[in-house]
Amino acid sequence: MEAESGLVPGRLARGSRCFGAWVGHELVGYGWLSAKPEWIGEVGLEITPAPGEAYIWNCVTLAPHRRKGVFRSVVTALVVQAGSEGMRKLWIASVGELARNSLEQAGFVRVMRFDTGTRLGIRWLRVRAAEGADATLLAAAGEVVAIKPGLKLQRAKSKKH
Repeated sequence: MEAESGLVPGRLARGSRCFGAWVGHELVGYGWLSAKPEWIGEVGLEITPAPGEAYIWNCVTLAPHRRKGVFRSVVTALVVQAGSEGMRKLWIASVGELARNSLEQAGFVRVMRFDTGTRLGIRWLRVRAAEGADATLLAAAGEVVAIKPGLKLQRAKSKKH
């Protein structure tokens, strides 16, 4: 996990679990599954899944193995694992379009869109409903990240998670 390896003990201590994808004896990718609060660094929000829900995050394909379906395999395996544990709803955040097809194939639907940036030490965050988003899912998403559509300004902060 290179630069993130120092974060692993804290993540495990708070109940987050890491799942790896292997080819033979070589780790090719990994992803995290949490049913407790986690920080979404890309948008500067904390997600708090409700009981029976979980958050899939920090899914990474190691550089030599990109564009080979590893990300899709990791996400799909996490969905299957969470389902086998009785999780009825899963949340995932994505900042790029590259992952969109893999996430849709794993059963995820877009609910919220986030645009963010930092200027002069102030982070701005614009939250919008995704096109065609189900109103019930949109409300649930707003609850787990404690935010409603609109514009939010706050002092920029980073948090290691």
